[in-house]
Amino acid sequence: MRLLTATDFALRTLMSLAVEPERSLSTEELARDLAVSRNHLQKVVQTLVDGGFVQTTRGARGGVRLARPAAEIRVGAVIRHFEKGQAVVECFRETDQDCTLNDACHLKGMLAGARETFFRHLDAFTLSQCLAESRTDRSPALRQPGETA
Repeated sequence: MRLLTATDFALRTLMSLAVEPERSLSTEELARDLAVSRNHLQKVVQTLVDGGFVQTTRGARGGVRLARPAAEIRVGAVIRHFEKGQAVVECFRETDQDCTLNDACHLKGMLAGARETFFRHLDAFTLSQCLAESRTDRSPALRQPGETA
């Protein structure tokens, strides 16, 4: 499965904000630090606001910050929010489907199950788990095979 560029920008934005959760960052700072277009980032930030992941404040001391602690933001929820309405294959589209196999095809159900498994797996992880920690503090689920605490 390939994620939208906006989803990538959203995850990187959230991770940047989680590094210094007490600090608000401007979209200009975030765009520069992430090496992305400010216009694209503004759209991503608005979608993050709509999803309740970040909050924005106007003014000289304003900017973007996490709406809740990174440990409460599920990676799967962020990706679902950005990827909603995206078709894995043509028959997933809500309109303009052009498949001659609809009556005989079971592929759509198989792919839908795989997509849901993908999201469920990512629901197990929080934004805070996406950030580098000391190797001794890492969750057992995130350790490399053979690595001990």
